[in-house]
Amino acid sequence: MNRRALLLGTLGLCTSLAGCASGGDDAAERSTASTETEAASTTETPRRPRLVGRSFTPVRADACPADGALATETETGFSVVGCVSGATECTIARLARADYDADADTATLVVEAVERTDVKNCAESPVARGYEATLRFESGLPGRAVVVHDDAGGRREVARVDADA
Repeated sequence: MNRRALLLGTLGLCTSLAGCASGGDDAAERSTASTETEAASTTETPRRPRLVGRSFTPVRADACPADGALATETETGFSVVGCVSGATECTIARLARADYDADADTATLVVEAVERTDVKNCAESPVARGYEATLRFESGLPGRAVVVHDDAGGRREVARVDADA
């Protein structure tokens, strides 16, 4: 009889220890899983800047920058004030292109001078046409912004800003 009581007691003890051991393994697995998840999130690929907005507004050419454009870095992107030159009084400033090349980490703004087609008899007289433009970014700023004019003076880079590191 004592043998049966001893066996039943031993069996009960083993069963209760097995339950504790399996709960401990689950807790260890959960701890390992959360550690692996945390490690995976810290090695995430860094996000690149993304162009999310652009604006272009023709303005009076009262005070054109000497080099054709003045570009400055803002908190969310770049701001440009400039003037393009035209061959006739019917010339207008127009945004030709505004984009971001992630591989080169460069934002490019191209402004062109074009002749209005809805007006006749434009006097041939050199003119300057002013503009203001902005580029807005998310997830940081590009390393560089370049402003290009395509006007009566040809196609050329007129301003460049290297973002603060």
